[in-house]
Amino acid sequence: MKNTFRNFLALSFIFLGIATSFSSCYYDIEQELYPKPIDGGGNCDTTNATFSLKVYPLIQTKCNSCHSNASSLGGVSLEGYANVITYEQNGKLMGTINHSSGFIPMPQGGAKLSDCDIAILNTWINAGAPNN
Repeated sequence: MKNTFRNFLALSFIFLGIATSFSSCYYDIEQELYPKPIDGGGNCDTTNATFSLKVYPLIQTKCNSCHSNASSLGGVSLEGYANVITYEQNGKLMGTINHSSGFIPMPQGGAKLSDCDIAILNTWINAGAPNN
């Protein structure tokens, strides 16, 4: 009976050792294992970052529910080029979107815009913010 118990114990330790070697801990960096594209679903395309093609549709989608002529919360309307360029030139557009110090972060109470959205806006601004 003692030998059977010893054999059982020995086999148990061997099995436990093998099992733990297969499930041993390791530390990987999630971003390296599962890299996420800048925009969360594909590559970030900043080519043709024109006002009419990319910038204004982005603003309509992300900003105009609160900042249109109909509902200009905080007295801010981003409807149309004339309004958008005003906030771009005084620095408030990118200050609020980047959640920079001294600006009210937008969207208020929401997550910051994606890196891709910000890159599109920056590309347009760096090109001189034309009405194109």
